[in-house]
Amino acid sequence: MAVNSPARYEQRSETPRSATGTPVATVWLDIARVAAMVAVVLLHAVAPVVTWDYTELGSVTWWTGNVVDSLVRWCVPVFIMISGALLLAPRREGLRSFYQRRFSRIGLPLLAWSAFYLAVDLFHERSIDWPEALSRVLSGSPATHLYFLFVLAGLYALTPFLRVITQHATTRTLWWFAALMSALGMADQLISDFDGAGSPNAVTRFLPFVGYYVLGYLLRETTLSRRGTWAVAGLFAASTAATVALVGAVAISHQEWNTQAAYTYDYLSPTVMAMSVAVFLLFQQLGSRWPRFTAGDRDTGPARRRLKAVSDLSFGVFLVHLIVLRELRSLTGIPDHPVAMVATVLGQTLAVLVVSFAVTALLRRIPGLRATV
Repeated sequence: MAVNSPARYEQRSETPRSATGTPVATVWLDIARVAAMVAVVLLHAVAPVVTWDYTELGSVTWWTGNVVDSLVRWCVPVFIMISGALLLAPRREGLRSFYQRRFSRIGLPLLAWSAFYLAVDLFHERSIDWPEALSRVLSGSPATHLYFLFVLAGLYALTPFLRVITQHATTRTLWWFAALMSALGMADQLISDFDGAGSPNAVTRFLPFVGYYVLGYLLRETTLSRRGTWAVAGLFAASTAATVALVGAVAISHQEWNTQAAYTYDYLSPTVMAMSVAVFLLFQQLGSRWPRFTAGDRDTGPARRRLKAVSDLSFGVFLVHLIVLRELRSLTGIPDHPVAMVATVLGQTLAVLVVSFAVTALLRRIPGLRATV
């Protein structure tokens, strides 16, 4: 395995985007982003099978849901590593310019969709009251998935200063920094879940994910041999199997779903971190060699334009999909049978993706709402 120099990637990453869409050198990041978006929807579709009351703990349906859930736990870490790969390369950009661009991208969506999901819970479902709504906002999680925007906001705030580190630190120092921040993130989550000491809030949610962010930058140009690729695929399989086994062991030993069982699914648990790094590397290797997007002997521009169009909608899909999924699940439920459950969850995922992409594309055409997605 080899890692190419930061300078070469910086030169590539600043290649102007033309009418052909994403440059060939970084098209794999668009592939990874779209795949991660699909994985997020599938994760939210199957999660209630494991954590709620759709089936008995330890049943065949439960174990099947556990396997599906474990297979896609890499989704959010990969999103974060994509951001690190794109944003941490040293470049000339003033603080004001950077913050205006980044926070105009997530600031209004954070406000608009936090208000939307809280309003649904307050006035439609009446599942919370005003004090709890305020508590959710202060905790940085106004809805199940919106904590991610608080994570991004914190990472964006830190990015100009991290760029100074990536510009002047040696690669060895950067690896030690990434390892340290990853270890601190894992320790923080472990203590929080098992001891209950401390909890994240709107200001601190991003801190445990700094390790992933820097890893995305460090791994962005990793080159694997065929043997290395198979080894990484083996790491993914092993870490997924370990996640399945640990979730089952902890949950069944307690005879309930609790914070200790949830920790084994957490994005900062050791098995999920290993899984996420493996998937990121696999996307880099396989996506950069996908002839449809990267072949040098034919025009791949149209395919890259279509991929970029879908990738650009993924942020809006992330914001929209949960309300669509909640409404669809209330109509279909989830059957307590392993095959029927998988079929239902996959059908829900497909339907939610189609509707969410359509809604996002529509919102992008409405001047007053375009900036919310």
